[in-house]
Amino acid sequence: MSATPALSVMFFASDATAPGADRYALVRDASVLADDLGYQAVWLPERHFDPFGGLFPNPSVLAAAVAALTRRCHIRAGSVVAPLHDPLRIVEEWSIVDNLAGPGRVGLSIGSGWNTNDFVLAPDRYEGRVERSRAAVDELRVLWSGGRVERVNGSGRTVSVVTQPRPASAELPLWLTASGNPETFAAAGRLGTNVLTHLLGHGFDELSGKIGVYRDARAAAGHDPATGQVTLMLHAALVEGDPVGVAGYPPLRDYLKSALRLEMRASAGGGAVSGGRRVALPDLPEALIDELIDERARRFCTEASLIGSASDCRRMLARVAAAGVDEVACLVDFGPPATEVSGTLRGLAEIMAGAGSAAR
Repeated sequence: MSATPALSVMFFASDATAPGADRYALVRDASVLADDLGYQAVWLPERHFDPFGGLFPNPSVLAAAVAALTRRCHIRAGSVVAPLHDPLRIVEEWSIVDNLAGPGRVGLSIGSGWNTNDFVLAPDRYEGRVERSRAAVDELRVLWSGGRVERVNGSGRTVSVVTQPRPASAELPLWLTASGNPETFAAAGRLGTNVLTHLLGHGFDELSGKIGVYRDARAAAGHDPATGQVTLMLHAALVEGDPVGVAGYPPLRDYLKSALRLEMRASAGGGAVSGGRRVALPDLPEALIDELIDERARRFCTEASLIGSASDCRRMLARVAAAGVDEVACLVDFGPPATEVSGTLRGLAEIMAGAGSAAR
């Protein structure tokens, strides 16, 4: 665990760009700036068939573009929805990125997926998706190292295949994406992967306990408990003002509303709790949506993000470090204009440089 967590950049925009606009300008520009400022990594997600996250149906394609634009930062998938893909295909695509980027820059976080509509690509894999995602970890490692796996070919014969091109890096760093279930943290420990998580469903006290579960599981499985990396995604924007006032920050509210509407579309008999009662998400009235957004925005700005003043962000980074987090993936493309994003990246880099000097 680091005294001061490393900083990375993460993308997961809702596609609200006008027709004909350059949808990937912010990804390109922010990645280059992050590379120049010394950020550890650029994280690119996978999402299908919805405006929320819809810019990112294939992280490896965008990662290849980022590899060509950057020199030193790591380039990571956060996350690959493993049940949607054969591990053979994952290794083929990311081996290309690894060769383009140069050794030691590629990493993948493996997610099981949750949005049912994503699984129109593989509807038979939705049930059992968690088990499939964890099973993929071992096969990805085998394939990356040059091992063979068996598959049935077009003539019905079982054949042994090895992926091409061979990667430039000897090892493929892997994360397991954990939404909050302690068992996922334990599974990451047993598998010897890193962890990618967020604060959307739990607070710092719970997170600290789950990181403890992760490190205990690493030790029990024979992995060094101190070497696993815990990455925490946090929305990031340097905004002056008191936290309650910042909760009215329009880009954040628009983003949260877009996320909630995705939950509503994806909900099939589930629901959200409001006022002590369970309300089916597809039937939420607009007034109740605004109430939920108010609640979420306040929580984000006071205890679950890097949205606020420089002093607010310093305090949050101290809390993050105390919880046992090694890296913060700053989600920056949730709506602020490009000039604000660049200001945020520069400001956070200055905060971290100051923290590093103080620690030394």
